[in-house]
Amino acid sequence: MNRKFISLREVGRQLEIPPSTVVYYKDKFTKYIPSVGGGGRRRRYPVEVLEIFRRIREMFNDNWSTEQIERELALKFSMLMDDQQYDQSNEQRARGGGSSELVQGLGDVLSKMSDVLDSQSLFRSEIRSLRDEVADLRRERDELEKKASERVESLEKQFAELKRKVAGGQGGDIDFPPAEFLASPLVICSDGEYLGVQGKGRKHFSLKDFVHLIERKMSSSLVVETSWKRQNGHWVLVVRTEDSSKGREQNIVLVAKKTITPSKNVVTEIIRLNIDGNDAPDALLLTLFRQLKSVFNG
Repeated sequence: MNRKFISLREVGRQLEIPPSTVVYYKDKFTKYIPSVGGGGRRRRYPVEVLEIFRRIREMFNDNWSTEQIERELALKFSMLMDDQQYDQSNEQRARGGGSSELVQGLGDVLSKMSDVLDSQSLFRSEIRSLRDEVADLRRERDELEKKASERVESLEKQFAELKRKVAGGQGGDIDFPPAEFLASPLVICSDGEYLGVQGKGRKHFSLKDFVHLIERKMSSSLVVETSWKRQNGHWVLVVRTEDSSKGREQNIVLVAKKTITPSKNVVTEIIRLNIDGNDAPDALLLTLFRQLKSVFNG
């Protein structure tokens, strides 16, 4: 009776199992996986081994131990192994049998060497496939970063143009903090010590980050409006929120100024925070900055 045989590569392709995993299963349970022919690429496996590899995969996924898997294979596929032994016996008789132990031992060594070379070939193929996948992911990431950068640049230009038009339409009364002021480290002064928030990569939390954090909370039910004004040489940020789902409004006034610390660092210092008409005490500001540190590093 003619039997159909396949290679390990075909086993992995049909079962969608990585080549390295197929080789691992073959080496781990070799005495339960019938094969014919020489070693390496000349070795072939009866098509029935698909069910053996599929079952091994299932048992591994179900966290079976090696001993449990071996017992299952011996119980379920013993007949297939008997057929292999019968075929091998016939093959030896067809070759004349009676080979010397030296020749048989040399054949075993060559077969093992061929197996190793075949396994290396499968591993290289899988590595090439993984490298191609990584390269594709990197290209996709680079394209997304480029598009995001272009989008940010476009929005910044639109914002600058809108600001110019609004200021021009109202006689130039509307003012806006300079980029350096918005990007400087945001700090509070407590007992003569300046405290700020430093994130990953030594990036400092800035007033710009603070505004983005507020505006990010906007949703269909929560409306956030921000505006700036110059007052007594300080910058005043006014934030008004309205939550329609809760019927609640909140008004926040933050007053900040440019400060040069004793260590000659230029920072943006919060000198006043008012929430719904009440000035926040230093203790509340300290708590706020601890929460900002958690969010900024999250």
